[in-house]
Amino acid sequence: MRGFLAEYAQGDVYMEGIERKKEWGSGELADFFQQMAVMTGSGIPLCRALGILRDCTDSRRFRKIYEELRGKMEKGTLASSAMEQTGVFPEMAVNMIRAGEAGGTVQEMAGRLAVHYRKEHRMQRRIQGALLYPKFLGLLSVFLVLAVFLVIMPTLEPLLGEMELPRFTRFLMAVSIFLKEWWYLILVFTVLWTAVWERAGKKRRIRLFLDRLCLRLPVAGRLLRSVYTFRFAESLSILYAGGIPMLTCLETAGRTVGNRYVELQTRFLSERLQNGEALSLAIRDVDGLDRRLALMVLTGEETGKLDVMLKNTADSFEYEADMAVSRLVSLVEPVMILGLGAVIGAVLLGIMVPLWRMYGYMG
Repeated sequence: MRGFLAEYAQGDVYMEGIERKKEWGSGELADFFQQMAVMTGSGIPLCRALGILRDCTDSRRFRKIYEELRGKMEKGTLASSAMEQTGVFPEMAVNMIRAGEAGGTVQEMAGRLAVHYRKEHRMQRRIQGALLYPKFLGLLSVFLVLAVFLVIMPTLEPLLGEMELPRFTRFLMAVSIFLKEWWYLILVFTVLWTAVWERAGKKRRIRLFLDRLCLRLPVAGRLLRSVYTFRFAESLSILYAGGIPMLTCLETAGRTVGNRYVELQTRFLSERLQNGEALSLAIRDVDGLDRRLALMVLTGEETGKLDVMLKNTADSFEYEADMAVSRLVSLVEPVMILGLGAVIGAVLLGIMVPLWRMYGYMG
């Protein structure tokens, strides 16, 4: 596995099919498949349904995709192949619709996909909402620190300039002067740092390192495992229940985790299954998935009800993932509040100490 990770990081191994456009978000996918399931269930042909969706949307981007899908299908292309060629549908959705076409259950598959992406969208909204307050605290911290250095300290500089100042206060005064005279350099540095960070995030080796580091974080790493396990178990459950071969299920489900390090490990699961190894033993060795998933899979293998056990496991980890998001926020908030208080307190202390000394001399 290490050799594979090294090759992938260098860019020698990479799995991509059709050139991808910007994929639809989980909310957009949920709406699309929900409407697709309702219309096909009502007896409306899929081409006609796509025409209705095209006429009902106000988005030029969506209208273009609907028209492209309809045009390909009118030429005889299967819905799954047309969806794949657009480049905006995830591989999981394409495989599910393809399995539905083979078994005559397109409506059922579309309904399952709608439920799946609705859950994923709800999870993403919870995470975004949970991070809103920490982001606000971070911006507030920057604003307060800049206000101290650019407004308060320049006002006190004439008063403090004639005194023998402590070393920390002199440092604060130097920072204030630098920010006041060279503020544009801070803007340039911020822009450059943002560009470098975004570019570095696209490097495979750095992405692997960061995703692996997330799993090693104290407390937060364990909570992230719950989120990754829910995504993997939910995707594996819906794919397997749709009649898709297990080898394809594993490869596709691994790409829905949201962690490149975990995803690369799941690519070895198919190879181990082909060598005769049990699925539960293979999943147990994936670093980043909860060990309880392997135990639940083992139970399903022994009882012959793997599909039922996968669904129950996904439902169980959905609750744990929700709790994990809440706990992550409960950890981040006090840390940021303490950090904000420490920074502001240190700055104010550096200002107030010489003032107290001056008042003492005057007394």
